[in-house]
Amino acid sequence: MDPQSKRTPNQNQSQFPRTQDLPLQSSKYWAKEKDRFIRQLLLSDLRQLTGRETIVYFAQLTHGITHSDADDLSEVIEGLEGKDVDLVIQTPGGQVDAVEKIVTMLNQRLDSYRVIVPSLAKSGGTAIAISSSEILLGINSELGPIDPQFEVHGLGMVPCEYIAADNSKDVLLRSMAGAAVSRMKSLAKKILVNGMLSESTDPQVDEVIKKLSSSDSYNSHGAVIDYSEAKSVGLNATWLEPSDPIWKTVWLLYCCYDQDAQTKGLGKIIEGEKFSLARKI
Repeated sequence: MDPQSKRTPNQNQSQFPRTQDLPLQSSKYWAKEKDRFIRQLLLSDLRQLTGRETIVYFAQLTHGITHSDADDLSEVIEGLEGKDVDLVIQTPGGQVDAVEKIVTMLNQRLDSYRVIVPSLAKSGGTAIAISSSEILLGINSELGPIDPQFEVHGLGMVPCEYIAADNSKDVLLRSMAGAAVSRMKSLAKKILVNGMLSESTDPQVDEVIKKLSSSDSYNSHGAVIDYSEAKSVGLNATWLEPSDPIWKTVWLLYCCYDQDAQTKGLGKIIEGEKFSLARKI
């Protein structure tokens, strides 16, 4: 029997390091970029399991979502063959306007996308997650409230909802805080009615937004919204068992991104099987 016929589809597709073939790249270049090539092999493995191509948005906890991220994601999407995609997200959150730019771009470029959260997608990351058709969560996954925050001297980050209601605060600050609250709620409604809650009634959507965007719901911007809580809120969430091969592969991928970002001094890595972009700290 031909030795090639004994290989799994996974092995036939990848030249290195799971076959006897040497990489197409020069040895020095492959050695320099080996971490990226190994991550992309794992992305190929994940596609074999899910039947969908995967792109990754990984950010260290010190690096929030900014406007340039949508451009980088769009660039990586250029390397995809299809338009039904899984997006793996790791982010502490970020600018509301930048989140809207990402969601708009994803809806323009893709037919559908699911979001997979290996560790955390907080605040703006949660907003991106709820714009998808489905959120896949495992034992280490967490979303978070989407209530906007302003930094107040002597207090740190304070919910805009509280600032807007505080008559002792400057009128301009209160107005800005109130506008931030309205902005996030309107964005949340737009992405939910166009996404996973498209078949829900307005009152049902408004109830989900109220739970996610009110500072009184969780009493902490960093509160953990795990799978059970996401389901109780009304989100379309799917549980990945710790033994599920998809979860195991996603978790290994996350560990690779986490390790590589820290050792190489990278703030963000945005990547697919073909294209890869990284930003230094």
